[in-house]
Amino acid sequence: MTHFIRYVLYFCFLCSFFALLAGCSGKRAGEHPLAELVRAESVMFDHPDSALHILEAMPMPSARRDKENHALWCLLTSQAQVKQIMKISSDSLVRIAYDYYKPTDNARRKAMSALYMGDINYDLGNIEEAMQYYLEGKTEVEKTDDYKTGYLIMSSLGKLYLYRNLEDYAFEACMKAYDYAVKDSNKRYQMVSLQYLARCYCLLDKLPTAIETYQKCMEIALELGLANDKYYYGVQQETALVYTNSCEYEKSLSILRAFPVKYRSNSLIGKNLFSLGKLDSAFYYLNKALNTDNVYTKESVYRYLYRLCDNSKYRQYLKNYCDSLLYYNDSIIALDKGKEIIAYKEKYDHQKLITEQQRLKLEKAEAQRVLIIVTLCLVVVISVLVYLYQKRLVRKETTIRRQSEQLQAYLLQLHENESRLQQNRRYLDELKEQLSRHDSDAEERHTHQEQMVRLESENGRLQETIDNLQHRISDYASRLRDARKDVEQLRRLSEESLKLKENERRLTDYVIDSHKLVSGLRKKSRVLSDLEWEELTQLCTTARGDFISRLHACCPQLTEQEFRLCLLIRLRFNNTQLASIFAVSPASISQKKFRLKKHLLESGRVSFTDDMTLDRWLVEF
Repeated sequence: MTHFIRYVLYFCFLCSFFALLAGCSGKRAGEHPLAELVRAESVMFDHPDSALHILEAMPMPSARRDKENHALWCLLTSQAQVKQIMKISSDSLVRIAYDYYKPTDNARRKAMSALYMGDINYDLGNIEEAMQYYLEGKTEVEKTDDYKTGYLIMSSLGKLYLYRNLEDYAFEACMKAYDYAVKDSNKRYQMVSLQYLARCYCLLDKLPTAIETYQKCMEIALELGLANDKYYYGVQQETALVYTNSCEYEKSLSILRAFPVKYRSNSLIGKNLFSLGKLDSAFYYLNKALNTDNVYTKESVYRYLYRLCDNSKYRQYLKNYCDSLLYYNDSIIALDKGKEIIAYKEKYDHQKLITEQQRLKLEKAEAQRVLIIVTLCLVVVISVLVYLYQKRLVRKETTIRRQSEQLQAYLLQLHENESRLQQNRRYLDELKEQLSRHDSDAEERHTHQEQMVRLESENGRLQETIDNLQHRISDYASRLRDARKDVEQLRRLSEESLKLKENERRLTDYVIDSHKLVSGLRKKSRVLSDLEWEELTQLCTTARGDFISRLHACCPQLTEQEFRLCLLIRLRFNNTQLASIFAVSPASISQKKFRLKKHLLESGRVSFTDDMTLDRWLVEF
């Protein structure tokens, strides 16, 4: 029977192994790069021009005979071109690398190819595609210790979020970028990430923290010898703008007046002077600021000049400033409409992407069904085996406990009988000694003889009992040894079945993660339609057994929103992803979880241990 169970376990393990192989078409990328490629990559970050020269000078590896080195050459060439700020007309070159590394387990190369796919698509104006590639790269780089690539991906994401005023996401991305920069000990990366962090604090209306962060950024800039650099004065100007927004106009002016003339922001100086009531100086600098092609700057300056005309001294310019303000305001409205059109196009492209995902989903439906069926079969078989093992184990342990108790009772009884026997023998010796003396009378001697007969009779019975107990103890000890061997064997089998159950859990997680909708949501979370909610519910029902029905039976008082939250937690979505799906902040998700846990406890059907979280309870439910 034991051998049969072992065969069943091995069969189940093989099924899970081959199911995983069927679901994963990936292969491991080789580790045999050409010497020229190694040399080019070693100088890439510090001297991208030299790296590009090496790559262009060497023969391009064959796409048919040496796919690995061909893909690496395409990746490094694209990387060098991006770092050289060269104009790239398409992503066709880096896509070769991206398509090669994507099915492999080389997380570092996958992250790099996703990064430069994102960079090139961003430069081409494909913002939605760029965002997706960055998020994909973020997932892969977290599996590595490639801090440079991690910084580049997270800073790119941070910039995208900043430009769209998604301050929560921007802050998270910029903090992660700064963390990578610190781990890489790269001062320049730290400086830039601090600048973006300061901008995040501005969006979050944390102006004092923004100023502190700008100060740290400038300290690093001075450390790097950038005291007279355009970048340094750009950070200074952003700091001055924060002071302006904090109504500290004199501090802002003191910073701006220290600038070399070519770096001064006449617009910001003029606005500060206007706010301080120094109208003549404001008039002078605001007019100087009109010498620009930036429509937004001109509109802002004309707005202040128009306000200046409230003073009678400048009223003569009122019509001119009013007309100019209206003109540039109309221009900005037109530009904003263009942005709306772009936003609409991105939304359209996103919908097109969803349609393509649905098509791919239908193409993979058959493979998914097979994998799910195998998984369900494994779940049933393993669950039954685990139950049987545990039941047998409990029975055996109960038998061992009872036999041990009986054995202890026999040993105690044996000890008592042996003590009694020894006591009787000592008493007999005393009686014999008394009889050997001739100083006792006949009646006393008769009494001693009766006692001796009784003791000898009792000793005979005790010896018989002792022999019987020794036989039983020997028998129970033998049976106990056999039972313990069975228990050890059962424990080994139970451990094997638990390992198999863990493999089954991983397989189930893989089935869920490979689902097109789930995979897409992990890369880029968004608000779901009713049909997509139904799809996720069906997936959870299929892959996680009767989780939904059990949850409904246990907690019928939960709202639909709370059931959906439980569903997503069970499918292992994190707080950031949940926030995007529910269109709220991560802090709101934490509050929702707190209220849900409280609601469950109030039902009286659910209990939590002190260290039990809602996420863990739902996973184990």
